[in-house]
Formats: sequence, structure tokens, C-alpha cells
Amino acid sequence: MSQAGWDKIIGHGQVIKLVKFWKKEPAFAYLITGPAHVGKNTIAELLVKEFAEMDNDSSLRLHPDIFVFEPEEGKRDIAVKTVRELRTRLYEKPQIAKKVIAFLPNMERLNTEGFNALLKIMEEPPAHAVFIAVAENISKIPDTILSRVVRVSLGLVPKHELISALESRGVQKNEAEVRAEVARGRPGLAINFDDILAEYRSAADAYVMAVSLGARLLAVERIHTQCAEAEDGLLAWQNSLNACGESLRGNYLKMGFQSVILGQGIADAYGAIGSAISPRIYLEAAAINVKLNYLVKPNFLPKTFPLSLTI
Repeated sequence: MSQAGWDKIIGHGQVIKLVKFWKKEPAFAYLITGPAHVGKNTIAELLVKEFAEMDNDSSLRLHPDIFVFEPEEGKRDIAVKTVRELRTRLYEKPQIAKKVIAFLPNMERLNTEGFNALLKIMEEPPAHAVFIAVAENISKIPDTILSRVVRVSLGLVPKHELISALESRGVQKNEAEVRAEVARGRPGLAINFDDILAEYRSAADAYVMAVSLGARLLAVERIHTQCAEAEDGLLAWQNSLNACGESLRGNYLKMGFQSVILGQGIADAYGAIGSAISPRIYLEAAAINVKLNYLVKPNFLPKTFPLSLTI
């Protein structure tokens, strides 16, 4: 197995070790899953290049034996006609590589018709074809598809591995520790730290630095609207709250006791992402607690609600 590119991957050592075995005796289809920014697409593209015996610097979209299932320009979903057209090409013999590779970088963007067309290929797969797909939300993928793939689940990367990788890229230790803390196991966020949070900082600063309860609640509304309109709402909430935390750290000394109250609310909001209660409620509760200059003191009794909701 060529090391070109693989040595740049942060974490996921077990998956990288398995690649050489997969290349020797490939399964028909692989589905790489996991949270956003853990490296799914990077690993998938490297795996495609391994099967196509390509150099890492080459573009896989120019290779004659690699067929990429992507939406048409200006579209979000992959059209069923795209699947049908590529299905015909997959039965052709490879021109350069030993295999024909079908690459689906956003498998959940297939609609029902698209999945049905893909299933027809998987029911009678070409002997010389390999499918490599990526998906973040596997709940959108039919069980009939999931039962026909080797699922490769990528988890969060340990904090010490993120710090070590960032330092090896020239990031100072203190900054590497902050990035690793904010990234919460996601190498993509740790590496592209500034770019990822840029669009969320304005609303986050407005929330943290608000001079009145009304202004802080308006900032919460901005954050909520931004997250509601995002393609990935859960990720948008994570980024928004990470930006809030970053803003809070930068203004900690000048805010004093209020920063402790807001920090508690932001932490509770982060813990609520993906739950039945919107993180917005916790941010609003923290805003009210700041107005009252009130911090709920922790105790050792079980709590039904997060601290920031106890007023």
C-alpha cells in the first residue's frame, strides 16, 4: 500500500491498517460513516485511489475507471438518471486499473428512485466493480443497501492525537490544545479551525458581549435561525456553540462573574444538541440568569434539568 496521503490522516489507525487487506481481497462495497469532519471523505478518496492504483496527487475524477455519483450542477440530490447512466458504464471492463470503482461521496443524497436503481446494481454486481460510499446520516439509507456493504464506522479522534498532529503541522502547543478542545475529536475542525467558525462568530460575539437581556435574546434568535437554515443543523449548532465558547474565552477577564453563568449555559446547550429540547432554550435561560446575576450552585443530587434551566 502506498503511504502517499495515508500518513496525513489523523487518527483511525486501525482502518488504515486494514486498507492493504482490502486492496488484496476487496469486498464488493464499502460504506464509510461517522460524524462530520472526522475524515470520512479523505479516507474514502484515498481508498478509491488505492483500488485504482493512482498517485495521491492525481485527480480521481479524471481517471477512466472511476465513476463518481454526484448531483448535477445546481442540484442537491443525485438524479436517478445519473445512477442509471453510470450503471451501464460499470459493466464495462476497466481500461487501466484492475477494478472499476463507483464512488458515492454523499450517498444519502440519493432519493428513493436513486436507491432503487443502485440496488439493482448491487443485486447483480459486476465482477470487476467496487463501490465506495460515504454517508453521515445512515438513517436515510435503506436496509436493503446497508445489508450489502461493509460498513466502516469512523469515531472521534482522541484529544492527545489531535494535539500531536497539530503540533507536527507547526501549530503552537497552547493553540493546538485550544483547537483540540473545541474540535471535540474532529480533525477537520481542528485543522480548518478559523475557516469553520468564521460564519458563526458574529452571532456568537453578539450573544456573549450583549449589553442587555433583550440584545442577548436577539442574538439567540440569530443563532437559532442560522442553525435552522443550515444544511446540517446539528453541525451548525456545534459550530455556533464552539464560536460562543471561543468568544467567551477571549472576553473572560472583562466579563467576570457573567462569563461563568454564560459558560454554564453554553455547556448545557452543547449537551442538548440532538436531544428533544433545543439548545436555544438553554442559551435563553443563561441570558436570563445573567440578567439576574444568578449562578446555580452544583450539588450531588440527581438533576432532571441542566443547571442553566434551574432559575
